[in-house]
Amino acid sequence: MKKTLIALTALATLSFGGWKYWAEQDYVTTDNAYVKADITVVSPEVNGRVVELYIADNQWVKAGEPLFAIDNQDYLANVNIANAAIEVAKSALANNQSRIRLQQVSIEQASAAIQGAKANANLQHSERARFSKLLRSSSISQTAFDSQHTKAIEADVALKNAHLALEASKKQLDTLSAEREQLKAQLQQAESKLVLNTIALNRTIVRAPVDGFVANRQVQTGKFVQPGMGVVTLVPHNVWLDANFKETQLTHVAAGQSVEVVLDMFPDTPITGTVDSVTPATGAQFSLLPPQNATGNFVKVVQRVPVKIHLTLPDHLQGRVYPGLSAIASIKVTP
Repeated sequence: MKKTLIALTALATLSFGGWKYWAEQDYVTTDNAYVKADITVVSPEVNGRVVELYIADNQWVKAGEPLFAIDNQDYLANVNIANAAIEVAKSALANNQSRIRLQQVSIEQASAAIQGAKANANLQHSERARFSKLLRSSSISQTAFDSQHTKAIEADVALKNAHLALEASKKQLDTLSAEREQLKAQLQQAESKLVLNTIALNRTIVRAPVDGFVANRQVQTGKFVQPGMGVVTLVPHNVWLDANFKETQLTHVAAGQSVEVVLDMFPDTPITGTVDSVTPATGAQFSLLPPQNATGNFVKVVQRVPVKIHLTLPDHLQGRVYPGLSAIASIKVTP
């Protein structure tokens, strides 16, 4: 009886072992797996001293909510300077417009003066011709004729001066028109500076670009910050798993296959997942110094390939699975 029991136990153990072995042939497993997320590092876009902090460590913030404020006195002054420059440019344009209108009146006056000078010149030339006939018949003296001749010459000079005055007025109008275009450009420049200074002023309030938990806060009231300085990290709810499988395990791995995941933090709560994609290169290719195997001391090393796995988290784990956690991932493959 005892021998029978031992034999049955051994048979059951062998059967279970065989079943487990064949069952495991449907899975590829790795413990080189870590939770990932699109972590956002927030940096200010303007420099200055932090005057107010609106957040606390590990606080949940929504996109658009203020994180901290930078001293805005300099930026406010720049906005006021830009507004003043706009007013100056507008006044200069208004003054230029008045001068243009005045110059247009001067052109009309010069045109009228030409008409008067031309009529007077015609009159004086007619009188000189009449005086010339009278002089030939000795009806007038030479002095009278010379006086009329002088008037005719003076009338010609006056007409020429009137034409020159009109030409000068037109040139002055062209100058004022060119000046107006320059003033318009100066106004546009002042308005652009106002836009830039207003943007800089608005950026003194640093806001969350995405939803997430505040982590790795390196900003506090009184600290001087500048563009490019990472001062707050935002960690979102959405996470996935990066599992690094050996290249020999990926023969039958494809997107859409089911995955069983066990997090080291929650070993008693298995999580299901789905293969999202396989990275089209080994992890070594993304290292700071990729391996150079064309050397004399070559040693073959099995490479690891990252596999992105979409996780289906149960409700009680929502918000409790953090980037960086370790896990064991098993992909069900079809040989």
